[in-house]
Amino acid sequence: MKQAKSSARLSKSAKKIIERLRSSKKALKIGVFLLIINPPLGYVSFLICGYLSTMDEDASYLSEATVFYAFTWVMSGIGVLLAGPRGTVLAKRYFKNIFRKNKKNMF
Repeated sequence: MKQAKSSARLSKSAKKIIERLRSSKKALKIGVFLLIINPPLGYVSFLICGYLSTMDEDASYLSEATVFYAFTWVMSGIGVLLAGPRGTVLAKRYFKNIFRKNKKNMF
C-alpha cells in the first residue's frame, strides 16, 4: 500500500509541475512552436536521409532517419505538455489554415 500512495504523490506532484509550466505564456509559445515545426522537420529529415541512402547506397542513413523520427515524437510530446489543450488547438488551426489556403490556390 505504501508504494501505491507514493506513486499517487508522484503523479500529483507531476501534475503540479505541468500546471505551473502551462500557466506561463513562454511555455505556451514554445509548445506551439514545437508542435508547428515538428511535421516539416520530420518530413524533411526523412527526405534527406532517404536521398542520401539511395545516392550512397548506404542503409545507415535509414537508421538515422529513424532516430530523427523518434526525436520528432519526443519533440511533439514536449510540445503538447508545454502548450496544453489551448496550444494544441492553436497548432491545429494553424495547419488547417495553411491547407485551406493551398487548396484554394490549387483550383
